[in-house]
Amino acid sequence: MAEQTPKYIETRTIESRIGSLEFERGFPTPKAVKTLFEFRTFYRAVEVFTQNTFGVSLYAMRKSLANAGFGKANQVSVWKNRMDSKSILLTANSETVYAMTFLDLKGDGPTVIESPPKALGLINDMWMRYIGDMGMMGPDKGEGGKFLILPPGYEGKIPEGYYVMQSKTYSVWCAIRLNLVDNKPDVANALYKEHLKIYPLSNKDNPEPTELINASGMEIDTVHSENYTYMEELGHLVEQEHPDALPDGQKFLLASIGMEFGKPFQPDAQLKSTLEEAVAVGAAMLRANMWDYVGDDKWIYKDRKWWNPFVGGKYTFDPAGYFNYDAQALFAAYATAVTPAMASKTVGGGSQYLCSHQDKDGNPLNGDKNYQLHIPAGIPAKNFWSLIVYDSASRSMIQVAKPMPTISSYTDPVINEDGSVDLYFGPEAPAGKEKNWIETLPNKGWTGVFRLYGPLESFFDQTWKLNDIEEVK
Repeated sequence: MAEQTPKYIETRTIESRIGSLEFERGFPTPKAVKTLFEFRTFYRAVEVFTQNTFGVSLYAMRKSLANAGFGKANQVSVWKNRMDSKSILLTANSETVYAMTFLDLKGDGPTVIESPPKALGLINDMWMRYIGDMGMMGPDKGEGGKFLILPPGYEGKIPEGYYVMQSKTYSVWCAIRLNLVDNKPDVANALYKEHLKIYPLSNKDNPEPTELINASGMEIDTVHSENYTYMEELGHLVEQEHPDALPDGQKFLLASIGMEFGKPFQPDAQLKSTLEEAVAVGAAMLRANMWDYVGDDKWIYKDRKWWNPFVGGKYTFDPAGYFNYDAQALFAAYATAVTPAMASKTVGGGSQYLCSHQDKDGNPLNGDKNYQLHIPAGIPAKNFWSLIVYDSASRSMIQVAKPMPTISSYTDPVINEDGSVDLYFGPEAPAGKEKNWIETLPNKGWTGVFRLYGPLESFFDQTWKLNDIEEVK
């Protein structure tokens, strides 16, 4: 029979994965204290990394857009010719016309967004928490309207005539999508030009014109870092933001590694060394959690390799009834934009996302190999469907000869006689299949996202199911 561990720690040495921890008469030796506290800082920093990727993701996006000439709220980046692979942005699509900007509620105060009709728009705070929707899934029901975004702690008078929303952070991300019409962006661009306006409420009688600046074809890298820059950018964000932007538990973890709201992040050499190691492990953990999340609630089908980036279909990241940091971290590592319009069941409205990084046999998708995806007839999309290939490293559109690595309702793929569609992936197109082929890169991994805009009931009740991607040998 194995010797039982003593009930109390008194005089003994504890052997652990972080080394030998010596205690004398119940007290830790100075060496044990040093080892334990260094480990505590390390594991807290790893948790900070995995819990705050949303914040760093939006900070990096805001910074890169500002560097590209979109530094003010009324300087809106619009991908007028659609987004392509030159814009490095987490799992963006090329079948809608995007418009994005960041509000500055600290500098500008309450801010008005005049949203165009027929839009799918969302408003997230700087930790990518849902504030509200605009457009088809918003209170304006797709008619367009005036949205008033209030800063944290605002106690002033609220005028009538606005859809009012309040943020927990000073900076706010606004993203809008408009669908193509006849496979062209012209109508979307006209709607933006006529209707989209952003200005401080204080200037409502004489607002500065809103600039709609074309971002199509611009080389913009908005994706957060996986090195020490991550901690530096998180430190800057915490310094800049409202002190009540996060709950106390998260503020404590941040403070324990030297980040406090309203104060500069200035780690000493020893802390920086620990954080550099923690970033490496945190980034590795984030990727392991993204690709191999523990829990069956991520799978869309019990028998296939397609998963939902909103685990359990919950944009609130609480698939089991309580907040799940791992579910949040999966989404934060892979995508942007948190809204019920992208997660909840809305037949004929919103959107749904089927993601996969594995073939039918569970092997990671490899750019050296050839694959086929057979899409059954009756694709359940009221508006359109698409399949886009992303680089598994950047999680952005793969940069191949074709600037938009996608096949969709809009690209006029070859359709089989029974209404099904076969797609092909690999370094070279199979003979005669060029129209239904997406190029992949040797020595690169890839991941695919199948989108349904306006998903129909047959998707939700699974009378229609998407097949797995299969290797062609």
